[in-house]
Amino acid sequence: MNDVAVFHPGLQHAHQLAWGLHERGMLQAFWSGVPVRSPDAQPPWLVPSQIRERMRSTAIPSALRRHPVQWQLLIRAGALCRSPASRHDYTHRMFHWFDRWVADHVRKLKPRAVVGFENSAFHTFNAARSIGAKCILDAPSLHHREAQQLMDISSNGYMAEINRRKDEEVRMADIVITCSGMARESYVSNGVSPEKVHSILLGGELPHGVRREAETQHPARFIFAGTLSVRKSIDLILEAFARLNADGHRADLTLVGGAEEPRWIEAARNTPHVHYRPAVAQEQLYALLAQSDCLLLPSRFDAFGMVVVEAMATGTPAIVSSRTGAKEVLSLFPESGWVVEPTTQSIYECMEQRVRDRASLRSASLASLDAAQYFSWRAYRARIASLIVDVLG
Repeated sequence: MNDVAVFHPGLQHAHQLAWGLHERGMLQAFWSGVPVRSPDAQPPWLVPSQIRERMRSTAIPSALRRHPVQWQLLIRAGALCRSPASRHDYTHRMFHWFDRWVADHVRKLKPRAVVGFENSAFHTFNAARSIGAKCILDAPSLHHREAQQLMDISSNGYMAEINRRKDEEVRMADIVITCSGMARESYVSNGVSPEKVHSILLGGELPHGVRREAETQHPARFIFAGTLSVRKSIDLILEAFARLNADGHRADLTLVGGAEEPRWIEAARNTPHVHYRPAVAQEQLYALLAQSDCLLLPSRFDAFGMVVVEAMATGTPAIVSSRTGAKEVLSLFPESGWVVEPTTQSIYECMEQRVRDRASLRSASLASLDAAQYFSWRAYRARIASLIVDVLG
């Protein structure tokens, strides 16, 4: 029954989806532009150290995996683009090259079904349909029309082609899988049949050896992890945090991740009690989350926000915005965090309450651990595999 092929030009959560299929004996192939490794295997010494440190592990046998080096080089070449618009367009062009490359192989592999990811499945699905294979689209973001209403997206003129392909992928797909109910609703409200769109929330699991620190007396410790960008409300976070500390040292803030623009790194370094860390390996991120009292994810929009369940796996509750899919985690486990509007005032007021009432952070920490049991990667793999079994009948 191993006749489902999974293709992703990057990685995101594709290895977890493919892993779930492998656990059910359904995986024919998993090809991605970013390499992964077996749990007990050491990465090849030829792989640069910064990549080795961030490699995810999976139980998928190496015989079923393919990670061509040319795609890894193309991904790294994106750093040469000088503006957000050029980086955006380059990334999506690269996805389209990967899509065409995969399509040439689909006709040879002849899978019963293919899983393609948003904006990298147009040619893949055309090839799959030509051999009678089912087409499963994993769409990690909001529908493009809704995303554009929420925020301007920088592009140098390639956006029309990106959106054309996205619409065609949805049309050809037998089902569309989103990572939150909010993302699912964005597709339904833009004319996609409700029966076609399914929501499967993502997961997170605590790496071995990461432990939460025993509580000590210290200023409240907030953390943000992700790209420092307007979409992630980094401007609002810094404004609210500066206001929080205006009358003294009441809290610390750690920012972890790359920056959409250099000005956000400069702004972070110029704000007292803010500590900036560039992107770190996954285990290091979990350790930083475990050292924090509260995660901040007040995005202007985020289809899910996987860092929320990663933080909860360490017992760190979250402040999320009403425009993130991760608010569903809080709807199921309401004691595990707080929902705010993506405004400076709303973020400030919630942070202020947490600083004043440290007991609320302690009780939310316990609730976060309960939520993490439900939102584990093991649970996600079981849910996604069951959905694909239903699609294949």
